[in-house]
Amino acid sequence: MNNITLIGMPGVGKSTIGVVLAKVLGYQFLDSDLLIQNQEGDILEHLIDKHGIEGFLQIENQVNSQNLPQNRQYNRKRSAQFCKQ
Repeated sequence: MNNITLIGMPGVGKSTIGVVLAKVLGYQFLDSDLLIQNQEGDILEHLIDKHGIEGFLQIENQVNSQNLPQNRQYNRKRSAQFCKQ
């Protein structure tokens, strides 16, 4: 199974490209920022303010590790996209 990982600075279009790429290839697209916000019930900025960057990174790692079955691929710190074939 092939996974695709999109890496880049915030705001460069990883999610935009990821959605289109997943659709063209017939993959499932997931964005870890949205997974984190859904699980924690708050936006990323507030989570960082509340927990500090180290605390946020722990939350991020925990959420991402829950969403890494064999058919998904983690992307990068603070923003990841997953594609499932």
